[in-house]
Amino acid sequence: MQSTAPAPPAFQPEAGVGTPLAVGAFGLSVFMLGMPNAGLIDADAVTVFAAIAFGTGFVGLLIGGLLEFRANNIFGGSFAVFYAAFLLTTAILLRFYAAEMEPGPFADAFGTWLLLWFVFTVMLSWGAWHINMPAFLAFALLAVAYLALGLANFVSGDAADTLSKIGGWVLLADGAVALYLSWALAVNPMVGDKLPLFPHPYGGGKRAA
Repeated sequence: MQSTAPAPPAFQPEAGVGTPLAVGAFGLSVFMLGMPNAGLIDADAVTVFAAIAFGTGFVGLLIGGLLEFRANNIFGGSFAVFYAAFLLTTAILLRFYAAEMEPGPFADAFGTWLLLWFVFTVMLSWGAWHINMPAFLAFALLAVAYLALGLANFVSGDAADTLSKIGGWVLLADGAVALYLSWALAVNPMVGDKLPLFPHPYGGGKRAA
């Protein structure tokens, strides 16, 4: 009787880790947005943000988020895909719709959009608190930036300029924190956790990020 060779095992791809990619794309995007808002480069350079949001932020966050969903990381996947949608929508608004609307109505609508994301980001920051300190700071600083930039759309003159600059500087800090987090998550598996992430519970035992 001829024996039958065992069937090859079904293909089962390993779960990818997309958080370093998602957080890095996010950090680069908000850092570049913060530069003109903070007044470090020409304010007209803010138009470049649409291209960065399309090409870096949206793509990196979407791919990273899908990998995190594959790895059953609901928080990481949700964060990344939500903010990928934010960057895509915001880029479309700034690139295609801002010129079609009167400045006043567009400012009201865009300010409302940013304030809604302020509320949502505050909620996510509560979850990030239970991961590690850089993750929490990335969300908390982003919430402050959303608040400042959102309110800037409802005022004018010096108040709007001041709020925009505050939002820009907070975005620079946020981008720096996010880039550090991305760097640590990407290289710590190779170098042995040499870049501290200060995991929750703070002051307690060590927990993986």
